[in-house]
Amino acid sequence: MSLRTLKFVLLGLTVIVAGAVGPFLPSKWMTTLMYAQLFAVYAMGWDILSGMTGQISFGHIFFVAVSGYTAGLLNLYLKWPIWATVPTGVSMAVLAGLLFSVPALRLRGPYFSLVTLILPLAAARLVIILADWTGGELGKFGVTPLCQDSLLNTLEGLLSRLHIDSFRLYQYCNYYFFWVLMTAVGVGLVWLSTSRIGKILEAIRENEEAVEAAGINVAKYKIFAFAVSASVVGLGGALSVHTNEAVFFNSLLSLTSSIEMIVASVIGGMGTIVGALWGGFLVRGGEQLIREIAQWKLPIGAEGLALSFLERWATFIFFALLLVLLFFARQGLLPLLMGLFRQRRGEIRRG
Repeated sequence: MSLRTLKFVLLGLTVIVAGAVGPFLPSKWMTTLMYAQLFAVYAMGWDILSGMTGQISFGHIFFVAVSGYTAGLLNLYLKWPIWATVPTGVSMAVLAGLLFSVPALRLRGPYFSLVTLILPLAAARLVIILADWTGGELGKFGVTPLCQDSLLNTLEGLLSRLHIDSFRLYQYCNYYFFWVLMTAVGVGLVWLSTSRIGKILEAIRENEEAVEAAGINVAKYKIFAFAVSASVVGLGGALSVHTNEAVFFNSLLSLTSSIEMIVASVIGGMGTIVGALWGGFLVRGGEQLIREIAQWKLPIGAEGLALSFLERWATFIFFALLLVLLFFARQGLLPLLMGLFRQRRGEIRRG
């Protein structure tokens, strides 16, 4: 089995499991995993640029914000429909990526990363200055929902025999919308990363000078990777605004989210795309899982041993576990799995 085939198989298994468990999830977990799917899209978008080319971006949330604020404010003030706001938001994110990438190509290493970090900081200040329009740190409410009444009524008619209540149906609609988005983005980026273009991007990461010496236009491929990356995270940003039915400062311009994109990709395996998807689920769902465990009681003693003390320490425990995982899987989860796969295949051949 080739590496490309293995990645598609793992991607397929992941999305099948994510799709199959949806109807059985309690309300809280359905919301958590819906946002995990959105974050997986962000992580894969970051990975196609930084994981593939080695240009580490600390401010990718900037492109989420450009698209999200564009889509949300156009809907709020000009009453544009979703089919117009989302493409416009994505286009603005791509434009921002292109405008930034051209001068940024001259920078390498920490200088490039520092400049990307400044972008969301500057954007956050601008949003606060224009608070009368953007809502500032409080945000703006009233954005048209992703799953509108007409769509929900259609789904209710199609699923009438299942007797699903309206709130649950609304959750299903959002959950599977992002499931389709995650699947489409995953397939597209895995294909791109394993194509000739992907090989060139990896070569740029390993030895940029050698690629230039081979007569390949490195700048062109870097700009292309930047545009693709900005479009992916921008698409997620525009759709998230309509899902939240509001333009939220903390969701569109959170530096924590930028760092978590990096963590997700590193944990899953940089440059693997599928690994970034796994990392996105782990980062968004792991802490919630610890909080769920905190509600348990172990069958110890007459009254049982409550684990409620874990609630206060959930965030600390989660990041401590991530550090342990990094120590034991330094290249990430997917490279570790592929290494075990190759080792097992070698043993079978020798046997």
